[in-house]
Amino acid sequence: MGLLRLFLPGYTRKGDFTLDTDSVSSLQLHVRHPMYYINNLIRPKEFLAELLGTFVMVIIAKSAGVSLAVLSARNDPAATGSLLTGGLSAGLGVMVGILVTGNASGAHMNPCVSVAMAIWGRLKFSALPSYICGQFLGAAAGSALVLFLFYDTIVEVGPEVMTSYPGLAEGEVQLSFDQGVATFILLLVVCSVEDQGHTPPALLVGLSVATITITMGANAGASMNPAVDFMPRAIAALWRMSFSPFHKGGKFWLIPFLVPYLGAVIGVSVYSLAIQRVRQERVITKKTKSVQFITS
Repeated sequence: MGLLRLFLPGYTRKGDFTLDTDSVSSLQLHVRHPMYYINNLIRPKEFLAELLGTFVMVIIAKSAGVSLAVLSARNDPAATGSLLTGGLSAGLGVMVGILVTGNASGAHMNPCVSVAMAIWGRLKFSALPSYICGQFLGAAAGSALVLFLFYDTIVEVGPEVMTSYPGLAEGEVQLSFDQGVATFILLLVVCSVEDQGHTPPALLVGLSVATITITMGANAGASMNPAVDFMPRAIAALWRMSFSPFHKGGKFWLIPFLVPYLGAVIGVSVYSLAIQRVRQERVITKKTKSVQFITS
């Protein structure tokens, strides 16, 4: 009988191990499949969205740039107002990219925007590698396709027309400030659209990019985007089998590759301190006054 008691319902011998099913269920909820951590690191949805958005944006913007350069080289009247046309094309490229991938990843399409959003707390730092890799690869693929599309005419102007070079500005200080200020203004716009909910966001950001490009582009390109400047330059170097696209303009290529990050960080910091905090204080003040009115 002593042995049979082991099989009776509810019987527990002293020292026996009992399994708490509630604890097991709780444990299962916290133990995640290894693929969860892989997906959280790679973030395939955001990676592909940033790649596709940047790819589309580069095709539109760089196609316009190459077309205008070829028409200008041929003294074609259609190239008249190329600064306006090129600026609008850049802005429309951004708009289309946002329309395509906005709901999937936020459509940053710019490493500076991603870094700024991470600092601002709107993007996890762990997501940065996926975003930035997608942006650089998308810019490379878009640039390569543009060269293929204009294969018959690119020889007239060279693949370097897809990148930025010193224009009206010549000094390194002026060139650096040009890139930094342009990105600074861009981030002020992006932060205001994100924080204040301006609509439609795609059109507003696109028009802002067009405005910055038209007004500052002649000075030093106003690239505002390291991926969209560096990768076309790298593709042009592969096309020529030479580093000449990097040597033209001296070490200028380092300015649009590095300085925009600084401009972006300053832009998001200034917005956070000067605009976002003031708006929050006004909201708190209004709520306090409403509570005082009700209690009185």
